[in-house]
Amino acid sequence: MGGDSPLNSTAARATAWRLFAGSLLNEGAVGFFFTLWPLYIASLGASPPEIGLVIGISGILRLLFLLPSSWLVDRSSLRLLVAGMRGLAALGFLLCAAVREWWQLFPGLIAVNAGVIAFPALSTLIAGLGREGEERTRYFTLIYTVAPSIATIVTPAAAGWLAERWGLRATLIAAGLTTAAAALVFATVRIPPHAAVTRGRGSYRELLTERPILLAAGLMVATIGGMMLGWVLAPNYLQDVHGISLERIGWLGSIAALGSTLLSLGVSRIRWLGDPFNTLLIATAAVAGGFTLLLLGSDFRIFLVAYLLRGGFLVAWSAFYAVFGLVTREHLRSRVFALAEILGGLGTTVAPFLAGPLYELDARLPLALGLGWSVLLVIATRTVRNIIAQRQSAAVPVR
Repeated sequence: MGGDSPLNSTAARATAWRLFAGSLLNEGAVGFFFTLWPLYIASLGASPPEIGLVIGISGILRLLFLLPSSWLVDRSSLRLLVAGMRGLAALGFLLCAAVREWWQLFPGLIAVNAGVIAFPALSTLIAGLGREGEERTRYFTLIYTVAPSIATIVTPAAAGWLAERWGLRATLIAAGLTTAAAALVFATVRIPPHAAVTRGRGSYRELLTERPILLAAGLMVATIGGMMLGWVLAPNYLQDVHGISLERIGWLGSIAALGSTLLSLGVSRIRWLGDPFNTLLIATAAVAGGFTLLLLGSDFRIFLVAYLLRGGFLVAWSAFYAVFGLVTREHLRSRVFALAEILGGLGTTVAPFLAGPLYELDARLPLALGLGWSVLLVIATRTVRNIIAQRQSAAVPVR
């Protein structure tokens, strides 16, 4: 079919750069939204357990919308699905900006979380751009790690600046407008013919008979959930315990993005980090270091280093897509990328429910538990990597 021809390679690169631009805007919106989101909920009158409730229910909504996403990916235009769902998310951010009480956030959150249906479609499209594992990993790194890292170097600091001058509500408006711009960019994407054949015919049942996928899935839930447990209320901790201003907390979010960017550059340049499991090990260790500095530090310069290490969170999350790409057969890819979104959502759903009550008992508890869990994750990651490597080297069937 000429899948390796120069024409197809050029078309794939052009599509990848357009997706990069869309991801840059989309993840920039996340920077406006996520860094100060717990503080915005608190400004609407929510207590720490109620903040955890809002964030946790948002995660549940994410899971509910992701369940049918692979069905939609297999039957819809990838371009229109991505653009349309991100447009709906933009509307959701603006609805959240319009409320006056914390319990009024839920209609907007329904729209925001419906927008996540775009991501399995985007992952399926990215996977189809590359014919080889190394090329596919490079596209995933470009779009899912480099673009978010660059975008969120700027937007969390901008969010803090906006919040100090016009209030926390302005960060949601900025998130909505930036997400709308991303949707417009995604709507202009031209999909190369060779990338349009990556739709799946397999089922979730078939997917869950693959032991390497099950091992990677369990590790992903544990990693995302454990890291989220420690970081979800870190802005509240910095403000309540150390009196850090909103603008400075925004700067810390940008520092975390800088950490992600630096680690992403290492992934692209250091051969040892080309193995996504090695990337996971380094990223998890970095996050553990960040927890340690937040717990022990009292000076803002220490918190800067802590958030630089926090950049490992994003890198660890995106590394799982490369892991799934390595261990999954092509006809199951739309299912496995939907599964990856569900797993990430599961981790981010459970953690806030736990973090809220723990924070009310002692503001340091979520950080302390996140640190202990991260140490265990390093051991678990090495174990899963060794099991999968042994099975592949012995040519044992994956079922």
